[in-house]
Amino acid sequence: MPGPLLLEGALVATLDDAGTAGPLSVAVQGDSIAGIGPRDALRRRFPAADRLDCEGKVLLPGLVNAHLHPELQVLKGAVEELNLHDWDDAAHFDAALVLLSSPERRWIQRAAIRAALADCLLGGTTCVACYGVTVGSDDVAAGVLREFGLRGAVTVRDIAFAPVEPDGIPRIYRLHAEEALTPEELDAAARAHARGERIVMHAAETEHRIRLVRERFGTTTVRLLEEYGLLSPRMLLSHAIHVDEEERALLRERGVAIVSSPTAEMKLSDGIAPIVDYVDRGLAVALGTDCAVCNNGNDLFLEMRQLGLVQKLRYGADALPAERILRMATRDGARALGGGDLFGALEEGRAADLILVDADNPRLQPLVHRDGFSNLAANLVYAATGQDVTDVMVAGRWRVRRRRLLDDDAAGVWDELARAATALYDRIL
Repeated sequence: MPGPLLLEGALVATLDDAGTAGPLSVAVQGDSIAGIGPRDALRRRFPAADRLDCEGKVLLPGLVNAHLHPELQVLKGAVEELNLHDWDDAAHFDAALVLLSSPERRWIQRAAIRAALADCLLGGTTCVACYGVTVGSDDVAAGVLREFGLRGAVTVRDIAFAPVEPDGIPRIYRLHAEEALTPEELDAAARAHARGERIVMHAAETEHRIRLVRERFGTTTVRLLEEYGLLSPRMLLSHAIHVDEEERALLRERGVAIVSSPTAEMKLSDGIAPIVDYVDRGLAVALGTDCAVCNNGNDLFLEMRQLGLVQKLRYGADALPAERILRMATRDGARALGGGDLFGALEEGRAADLILVDADNPRLQPLVHRDGFSNLAANLVYAATGQDVTDVMVAGRWRVRRRRLLDDDAAGVWDELARAATALYDRIL
């Protein structure tokens, strides 16, 4: 185990239960946080530690992207000005999905996944839940998570919900969306859930999908999941926009986690999710960027901004304080993915997943943090972008230093993506 490292001079936002923030030092030992406190106290506690000057930086937990379809990075801009259900009429999009699912084009799929996850990492995301939508993409994503040293999970799309052998990357079973539901698959999902599996579903995203459930099952999405015993803290509902009052109470009673992707939801004209209501009920609400097809980026700082703005539009200017949104992008994401006690906040004993943000960037100025007033959270949520992230550490290892990937050639990632895009579009257009 390497010797301890003291990160000194930064303005630290721990996002712990007490909301501790200020000019603190952070000690990292191995893969964990070994201490947080005043500089002199930590120097006495760790006299032999190496020291890193972080003056001019904000230090905070790594961000958690709880919903990403990474192989669709290569299709950025492919279905613009279309809502979700109009994608079915985009012939070139369907052709691209078929191509990405073919073994001979697996290199294109991998190039897209590498680019998406590299973009996440460079933007301060340290944990990514990857939801593959093409054949083989989940296994490829698992390999890339290992390659980049990212924390994360991948999905299992299997209508039988058969057990899988563990390989170090957490698996989340997936009920894709309402149009694919059958009683047989729901029964299989219920059995898997009963044995302890975590499940994710695109749920109640559009009014059209709610109508499908009413026509096929005579009820609504949330009520249908309740009938099959699928509502619990191990169920993640992505989007959950069209949910009535009775269903929201049921989600609260069962402790279901919600994953919101406001940029994609706005771009697809899905609607505005009742996130403030979910938060007020105590639900874990995580953030995800969804995919490049309906977001055009993987920047969780921009996702935080979009969430805050759209919720204020629905609920008023006092809705969702910036500090609460930061917790959604960190602690709630960890909680939704089952890592609430391990990562998502900076506390002694937790994983050393942390990022440094350039506080001297004009976007974050003036930055004021003193007794009685702080604009730290507001500046991070409403002014910062992923491009302000300078350094990223995951499980005690630097993965990005001075805005450069350490374990891979960044230029190679983007060159590979460009080649993949050319090969793909040569075939589908």
